[in-house]
Amino acid sequence: MTHDWSPRVDARDSATILVAEDHHDSREALRILLESAGYRVAVAVDGRDALDVALLETPDLILMDIMMPELDGFEVTRRLRSHAATGAVPIIAVTAMQGAREMALEAGADDVMAKPIDIHALLAKVRDWLDRCGRV
Repeated sequence: MTHDWSPRVDARDSATILVAEDHHDSREALRILLESAGYRVAVAVDGRDALDVALLETPDLILMDIMMPELDGFEVTRRLRSHAATGAVPIIAVTAMQGAREMALEAGADDVMAKPIDIHALLAKVRDWLDRCGRV
């Protein structure tokens, strides 16, 4: 069975979304979901990788897992906010950690999603943030 996660985005104009997630299965599920919705997806396997990929790719939006090895999502978010290229990129923190919402927002995240992720809510949030920054 195939799913249509419409609306699809024209591949030539598709926004780039960085998925920073250390759990392989979660990372792959997000990648497949976002690609099937028409977005270009870059992935990072830990906090340090997320920082490197974000600075190299300059994505249009970042889905940031909070609990990652090397650097946690809070620290990566703080560092990305201090760079001119990534300072204004919308960051949606993704976490299963209780009480992380306020900490993520204080670190500079624009929004927070709780795990497990509702895919329809995630896609709506992604579209909303990309629309706010003129990428949809």
